[in-house]
Amino acid sequence: MSAGVRIRNLHKTYGGREVLRGIDLDLPAGSVTAIIGPSGSGKSTLLRCINHLERPDAGYVEVGGEVIGYRVDGDRLRERSPREIARQRARIGMVFQQFNLFGHRTAAQNIMEGQLAAGIPSTTARATATRLLARVGLEGRDGAYPAHLSGGQQQRVAIARALATDPALILFDEPTSALDPELVGEVLAVIKELATTGITMAIVTHEIGFAREVADQLVFIDEGRVAAIGAPDEVLDHSANDRARAFVAAVL
Repeated sequence: MSAGVRIRNLHKTYGGREVLRGIDLDLPAGSVTAIIGPSGSGKSTLLRCINHLERPDAGYVEVGGEVIGYRVDGDRLRERSPREIARQRARIGMVFQQFNLFGHRTAAQNIMEGQLAAGIPSTTARATATRLLARVGLEGRDGAYPAHLSGGQQQRVAIARALATDPALILFDEPTSALDPELVGEVLAVIKELATTGITMAIVTHEIGFAREVADQLVFIDEGRVAAIGAPDEVLDHSANDRARAFVAAVL
């Protein structure tokens, strides 16, 4: 079941530089949100705070009504145990720029990893891996190692891995930025198919045409703040924000 996301007053600072400056954002359950903006504007940090790979300095993230990384204790938030955070992350799939596959494990084994950690029997995990590889167009490649797969194929394995624990939300952090141009389309095609399935998705991307096509809402992040938000055509073609208009003009 898909989950909605509620982000309130999210702040994150690195080495004295405030990267996120009070982000307020809602991702409705079952929606696709594309996040665009200049390099260094805080887009990737925002995604990493959603699944608590980065610990916010202030504010909070709710997924499906549950605060991620913290327990609500009266008017305070108390950090959850590593085991509890791992349980929450199992409901949030993430696809990174650099694939992050284990080189010494096959495609199927990479997909099985999270399932086995969650206590799913190996026979069930392997069957799921085989099914998901077929879903992303890699039927019969269960035994292939990452070194024997193209970048596009590796990223499709990474997408299958993100789907393996039946997440309520999937985060994509510039999933095509590490790919050669001729391989981008095969990965975008898989993400487009996923966008029709009702899984809540947040996608940081520089592929503006893709964002226009698949997103229900488009968010423009600038200097750690939500500078523009709305339907893709509204933000891309009619934004009242000067920075958003300049960014779109530069990348189109």
